[in-house]
Amino acid sequence: MAKKITVLTGSPHKNGTSSQLADAFVNGVSKTNDLYRFDAGLNASKIDFLKIDENEMTIHDDDIISKEVMPRILDAGVLVLCTSLYYYGINAELKTVIDRFYEYNHELKDGKDVYVLISGYSSGNKDSEFYHSLVEYFDQLCKYMRWNIKGEVLASNSWNNNELNKHIAEAADLGKSIN
Repeated sequence: MAKKITVLTGSPHKNGTSSQLADAFVNGVSKTNDLYRFDAGLNASKIDFLKIDENEMTIHDDDIISKEVMPRILDAGVLVLCTSLYYYGINAELKTVIDRFYEYNHELKDGKDVYVLISGYSSGNKDSEFYHSLVEYFDQLCKYMRWNIKGEVLASNSWNNNELNKHIAEAADLGKSIN
């Protein structure tokens, strides 16, 4: 049975390391699935920040997130979150998309399978000082949303093409695993 998959990336670099991970994941996914990809970093001018009025109610924006991206996220059974490590955290463009979940919290909760793709120039694993806070962020987000993290690629040392190529292969394998 075909799965509905939404891939969200944050990098403003068209061929950056996290974009290469996302490309590999997408290429690994069977063509029988319904796949949608939104590159927030390449579309930053089309994204509005979350706005809340004095009564804590969301001020609905009529931008690409509400018109195109959020309907695909809501409909997806699989969500892929892809970012580069920026000062121990997520990049701003992807964070802006995630902040927009607020308006749809109840509809988004429960049942999504999530894959996390992280690239960074530092060495280490998910428990290292460089990546710990970002990995923890995604863990907490998924716990709060009651989503299941099904797989992750932590592409440390992604400045090194040999290392990056290993991580690209891991991302492709993750994509293949959901077929």
